[in-house]
Amino acid sequence: PPPIVYTIAGSDSGGGAGIQADLHCIRSFGCHGCSAITCLTAQNSVGVTGVHAPPASFLQQQLDTLVEDLPPAAVKIGMLGTKELAITVGNFLQKLKAKHSNKKIWVVMDPVMITTSGQRLIDDEASQAMIDHIFPAVDVLTPNLYEAEALLGRKLITVQEVEQGARDLIAMGVPAVL
Repeated sequence: PPPIVYTIAGSDSGGGAGIQADLHCIRSFGCHGCSAITCLTAQNSVGVTGVHAPPASFLQQQLDTLVEDLPPAAVKIGMLGTKELAITVGNFLQKLKAKHSNKKIWVVMDPVMITTSGQRLIDDEASQAMIDHIFPAVDVLTPNLYEAEALLGRKLITVQEVEQGARDLIAMGVPAVL
C-alpha cells in the first residue's frame, strides 16, 4: 500500500493552495493523502475574503478518527488559524510521535501566516502557540519571506540576513528551514 500522508491545513475554496493543493502534491508522489481541515476560507486567485475556524474539538475528532486506522508516514501542516487549533495540533503530534517512537514520522510545516498579498491570517497568540507547541515536533519548516519575517520580528533583505534568519528560526526549535 502507498505511504499515508496527512495534511492538516485550511481549505482553499479557489483550489490553488491549502488542503486541495496538498492532496494533489501528495498524490503526485504516489502517496495516499488524508486531510484534517483547520480553517475554511473564502478565496480565489486574487485574495482571501474570509476565514472560518471550526472548533478545536472538531479538528481533534478528525485527527483521532484518521489515526485509528490510517497511521501516517508523514504529516504536512499548513494554516492553523487560532491558538486553540495550534495547541491541538501540537498535542496530536506529541502523542503520535510517542505512540510510534519505533519509526520516523516526518513532519513538515508551512507556517501559513500571511498571504502573498500581505494579508495576515493568524494573530500573535496563534503564532506563539505554533512556536511553543508545534515547532518541537517539526522536521522541516518552510516559511515564505513574509512568514519568516513575522516569526522573527524583523525584515530580511540581504542574502546574509536571510541566512541569519534561517539560523535564528532553527534556534527557535526546528532542525531545518527551507
